[in-house]
Amino acid sequence: MLKSTVSETITRLTGWLLAEARLIDDTGGLDLAIIDRLRDAGLPLTRYTTGVPSLHPHVDSFSALWEEENGLTFRQFRNFDTPVNPLLNSPIFVAYEGRPCRCRLEEPPQEGEFEILAELRETGLTDYIVLALPFADGSFKAMSFATNRPGGFASDEIAVMEALAHPLAVAVEVRYLRHLAGTLMDTYVGPVAGRKVLDGAIRRGSGETIRAAIWYCDLKGFTELSGRLPGETLIETLNAYFDVVTRAIEAQGGEVLKFIGDAVLAIFQPGEGGDCGACRSALCAAQDAVAEFTAVNASRRDEGFVEIECGIALHFGDVLYGNVGGENRLDFTVIGPAVNLASRIESLTRDLDQPVLVSERFAALHAGSFEDLGSFALKGIETPCMVCAAR
Repeated sequence: MLKSTVSETITRLTGWLLAEARLIDDTGGLDLAIIDRLRDAGLPLTRYTTGVPSLHPHVDSFSALWEEENGLTFRQFRNFDTPVNPLLNSPIFVAYEGRPCRCRLEEPPQEGEFEILAELRETGLTDYIVLALPFADGSFKAMSFATNRPGGFASDEIAVMEALAHPLAVAVEVRYLRHLAGTLMDTYVGPVAGRKVLDGAIRRGSGETIRAAIWYCDLKGFTELSGRLPGETLIETLNAYFDVVTRAIEAQGGEVLKFIGDAVLAIFQPGEGGDCGACRSALCAAQDAVAEFTAVNASRRDEGFVEIECGIALHFGDVLYGNVGGENRLDFTVIGPAVNLASRIESLTRDLDQPVLVSERFAALHAGSFEDLGSFALKGIETPCMVCAAR
């Protein structure tokens, strides 16, 4: 039961939600704080959920689930590939339409009731309430509360929860916007560069000179493929190629900076292993990608898809890491002669029939076994450059 009157409880919790709660931005911190405040006020919470939609290519929404016995866990709901969205048969969908929903779980099951109710009854819950949280864009999000107390929630407890829908929405929306900004940065800029942008690195021309192993690759025969493949097939081929490349780079600690048509630019910054470690990670990623292309192409042949071939160039050098672009449209990337050299070396992969080529400097820093393929004049590079292949 409530420890204070309904009005006193609402006033106290509303003030906290509109002030202190908005400043909580660590993962799960807001959820735990809300739960603690409500339970301290006397609400007999046993289960709590909230979720936020996501502009992530594979994840529809992220959700926090708190259970009295298990604590706080996080769930991801993937975009539904089936024609029927299972969320449609859920109290959450009712809240998304702007209506609260209460389900008394002590009552016998009803024909056609929400599927989740049987699961909630099995865990011993007696009452389940879903609030519709109004967001500033006119949409509604959902937050659910459940209890295992016999008789469920009392009328004054329900009054408190319903009165808190708007201030709860303010606190949750602030967190959602932070989450959304981070997701967009991760998806379109990359996690490392994205953090720099969110931390304020947004001035044109701002940046720093860093040392890095540079990866530059592109899809062999892309011009010919784009001329003969239907649009959907071409996009499928590009996505399959990008999947292999980005997985290999990220698995070795690299950072994909941008896609330039069919080309991929990435860097591996020195960590504990220093310059040598960055080069070793980059070469491991390249070799992993080549191996995966072999496996992928075997499957693609069986399924009647075109095979994918990729040329990869690796170099090590100083690059400017920061913002370049127009007055109102910026790109956070790396630029400099070292990047140009990597792109020129990549163009030799076709002529030399090598999937991976490295510069002389990269080979020296890596300290592995390489085959010297000779020196080559490269467009835009003043002096001939020695190029090597990994043995």
